[in-house]
Formats: sequence, C-alpha cells, structure tokens
Amino acid sequence: MFQPSRETNYLESTSLVVTAFRWRKPLVILSLLAAIGSFIFSGPAFITPKYKASVVFFPPATNSLSRALLTDNSSEKQDILAFGAEAEAEQMLQLLNSDVIREKITKKFGLMEHYGIRSDEAYPMTMLTEEYRDNISFSRTEFMSVRIDVLDIDPQLAADIANDIAALLDSTKNSIQKARAEEALTIVEQAYIEKSTSIRVKEDSLNSIRAIGIFDYTNQSAIWSEEYAHSYATLNNEKAALGVLENHHGKNSNDTSVINTRARIAGANARLKAVQEKMNQLATFGGAAVSLSEQLEIDRKDQARLKEQLDKLRIDTHNAISNKFIVNQATKAERKSTPVRWLIVLLTTTGTLLLTFIVLLFIERIRTVEI
Repeated sequence: MFQPSRETNYLESTSLVVTAFRWRKPLVILSLLAAIGSFIFSGPAFITPKYKASVVFFPPATNSLSRALLTDNSSEKQDILAFGAEAEAEQMLQLLNSDVIREKITKKFGLMEHYGIRSDEAYPMTMLTEEYRDNISFSRTEFMSVRIDVLDIDPQLAADIANDIAALLDSTKNSIQKARAEEALTIVEQAYIEKSTSIRVKEDSLNSIRAIGIFDYTNQSAIWSEEYAHSYATLNNEKAALGVLENHHGKNSNDTSVINTRARIAGANARLKAVQEKMNQLATFGGAAVSLSEQLEIDRKDQARLKEQLDKLRIDTHNAISNKFIVNQATKAERKSTPVRWLIVLLTTTGTLLLTFIVLLFIERIRTVEI
C-alpha cells in the first residue's frame, strides 16, 4: 500500500536533483551575481551604516518617597530599593513614548535637520515622527527591565540621545508627580489652616470659661456638690443650736454663745450662697466646657493627622530621587549595527537560488506538457 507512495517521492526527489544538475550553470551564475550584487549594494556607498546605543534599567517599586521613608505601618511601607514588576515597567514605557520626551529630544539634538527633513515639506512632523520611531525604540526585557535602543549614523550621538532619554524620564515623571503633589499639598495646607483656626477659637472659648473658675466640670461638680451638702448641713445644725439657745436664754439674749451661734449661721449662709453661685456657674457653662474639651481632643487628633500628611506631601513636592536603577549606560559603539551585510548576502543569494530553481522547474513542466 505504501510502496507506490515511497517510489513516487523518490522519483520526485531524483527529478529535482536531476533538474538542478542540468541547470547548474544558470543557478550558480545567478546565485553568484546575487551574492556579488547584494554585497556591493549593501555597502556604505548605498546603505549608510548605523550604530546602536542602548540603556537598560529597572523601574523602582515605589512611587512615593514619603511613603517609602516615613510610613510606620509595615503593611503600607514600601522598600525604596526594590525593583518594580510588570506594571512599573509598562508605566515607564508609556512615559518613554510620551510627546514631552520626544519633543525635548527633537529640539535638543536638532533631529529635524539631522534626519534631513525640511520644514516646507508636505508633512514634516509626520516624517519626523516616523524617523524617530524607526531609530529610537523602547522595549521590556524578559527580566522586567526596560531597554532604550537608539540607532544613528553617528555613534556618539546615538549614545548621547539614549542617555538623555533616560535622564528625561526622571524629570518627566517627577514633573507629573510634583504637579499632582502640589495640588494635594494646597488642599491639605488649607485644611490644616482651617483646623488650626478652629482649634484656636475653641481654645479661646475654653480659656474664657476657665477664667471664671471652671477647669474640670466633672471633678468640680463633685467637689461643689459635696461642699454644698456640707454647708447646708452646717447651716441646719447651727440653726437648730440657735433655737435651743434662744429657748434657754431668750430670743433677745446677749449671751456670748447666742451671738457666736448667730455669727456662725451668717457665715454658713454666706458660704452656702457662694457655693450655690459656683454650682450655678457650673450648670451654665459646664456643658459648654465639656463639649469644647471633647471637640478639642478630636480636632487635635485631626490636626496631627493633617500635619503628618502635610509633612509627607512637602517631601514629595520638594524632593525627588531617581526613578530607575541603571544597569547599562549607553556608550559610543565601535561597530555598526546595520546593515548586517552577511545576512543580506545570505538571504539574497538563497532567495535568488530558490526563485531561479522554481522558475526552471516551471519551464521544465511546461516543456513536458507540450511534448
């Protein structure tokens, strides 16, 4: 069953070898011509060689300096030395492809003139963008690092552009984060000022209450209640004693004991009146004092939290560190990267050989049909 199939494959393979041998001269000649032509036309006279410069770096895992340095909560604290993962690398790639970096690099190195693009052409900016993307690329490596590759006819310029892009990444990201941090700082500063003003007003009100002698409503209330009860009891005791003395000596008696008892009653009345006034003050202002004290305690805690946020935002606003861990800095290349002449020659020669052989097979098939 499989014998005819094997014989057919063998005969076809033999036919291909015979055809190739029969047309060996054209195949060899055309292949040599393709090799020589591709070698010549891939030379610097026809294709300007370009040099590659690369920067490789890891993004950091943290975006907030204050969160990495000042947070006490271990679950929220970030390691300032930790490398970022996929998400951080993708963020870096997005920033590298931003218009801000492209425009700054274009302006600094005069890429419009360097790429030979005239401003009076039909679509100069489109051409510039295409040239930029053809010569400058960004990618993520398998190790989650980010790679900047720059191709240029000037090896030193390629290295300078790659290093400047890496430097601009820091300033661009810091600028974006600083703008947002400044907005947050303004909001928190205003909230802190308002809270501080509220605390001062409440403290002034509480000090006014303290000025009339109310310091601790709970303790003072207990003390004055006890004092009132004691004064009231003393007054009643003295009145009872006076009644006994007056019955014994008479109401109009000038006896010393009667006089002294009456004096003590007058003193007890004055004392009871003074205590009553104090208790009336407590009843009038005590509730306000307690409420102000409780509100002040809450406000001071809120003020402390706002102060902590304010300090963190000030650090994020006024300080900046590098947003990358440089692995490889771009240096001037010693050898060109493009074109790869041996690859061009190999592909051209192989392609010419295969195409020629296919054409010859087609010719052979036509001749067989005509016969």
